[in-house]
Amino acid sequence: MNLLTVLKYFDLANNYRKYQIDLIKPYMKGEILEVGPGNGQVIKSFIDNKKITLIEPEKYFFNILKKKFIKKKIKILKCKINSLNKKFDTILYSDVLEHITEDITELNQAKKLLKKNGRLIIIVPAFQKLYSSFDNKVRHIKRYEKKDFFEFSKKYKINIVLIKYFDCIGYIILIMSKFFNFNNKSTVLGIKIWNSLIPLSKFLDKIFYRSNIIGKSLICVYKK
Repeated sequence: MNLLTVLKYFDLANNYRKYQIDLIKPYMKGEILEVGPGNGQVIKSFIDNKKITLIEPEKYFFNILKKKFIKKKIKILKCKINSLNKKFDTILYSDVLEHITEDITELNQAKKLLKKNGRLIIIVPAFQKLYSSFDNKVRHIKRYEKKDFFEFSKKYKINIVLIKYFDCIGYIILIMSKFFNFNNKSTVLGIKIWNSLIPLSKFLDKIFYRSNIIGKSLICVYKK
């Protein structure tokens, strides 16, 4: 199963996508830059009354974005973040950082492009111990833990306003999948089952929000 196939099926995971959007919505202010938006499934929820720039270095996704947002006032560039010199109020990495080899260099460059009081929002897969053949197939270089972002905060002098693991049901499913060799068909079924359980996952995340020690994903929001 390649990255494009995975994206196709994850696009059907509407419950999880809504969960992501609800988490980042309070911080999506002012002029927004999304790095590596893929096919634009997240940013499309924020296109009304927002100044948005998308940068997508992959030709395939760049062409999809140009077609999808042809009638919207969105700036779409085929480049990487080190090509920019404009500053933004919000910079978003949604399930992107794990694909970038020089991730710390990338985040430091993003920090430089933030306006004063700007927010850097990051969503990544959580816990390296959950890294699997599936991660490898979809070109994940690593999975993350809170300590990774605390270390960046301390070294590069940027404040954390939110950091938490989320989707505890997804975490449990990934733990189970480590013991089974799922094929493509069972992976698709697993995505459907997992998506149907997201409302339960949100409920459990709220119950255990104080301990917050498990989750399939991790969100971190920095403020400059």
